[in-house]
Amino acid sequence: MLPDSPHARTVLHRRAVRLACETEQARQAPRGDLFLAVRLGAREHYGIPYRWLDEIVRPRGLTPVPGTPPFVAGVMARRGQLLAVLDLTRLLQIETSEADEETRLVMVSAAGYSVGLRVAEVIGNDRYRPESLGPILPGAAAGTENWISGIHAGQLSMLDLEALLGDPRIRIEEHT
Repeated sequence: MLPDSPHARTVLHRRAVRLACETEQARQAPRGDLFLAVRLGAREHYGIPYRWLDEIVRPRGLTPVPGTPPFVAGVMARRGQLLAVLDLTRLLQIETSEADEETRLVMVSAAGYSVGLRVAEVIGNDRYRPESLGPILPGAAAGTENWISGIHAGQLSMLDLEALLGDPRIRIEEHT
């Protein structure tokens, strides 16, 4: 219940106006895009922009699929669908570390596909501006440089999941 006194109403009105102004300023200020920071292998850090992120889950019910490339970790059921799970460490040809209890599956949707990405660890999240990403460092595995949109803060490779999941080299199609 709101106070009935004219003074209290005036105070509340001033607060509401001030908050509205602060909210409008915050909305107009360029804050950048959110991304999820993950670790692959022993020490490689990558970013996954939130626009492709669905959820983060523990790797339960992952079933290996015989005859698939090494970067396919397996398949899993999720909300009534069977989804492929890709091992980013193998896909990006990163030196692997010992099995990690922090392993997570980052469920993403891009390029018309929904898949899980196995990562060694979820580190956290932050903001970035796509136009401020630095150039890709030399030494990326051959053919994977198109999957990285740039380097954030000189230490984290920002993934381009549209390019990665849209790449015909990672599709497995059965031909009859």
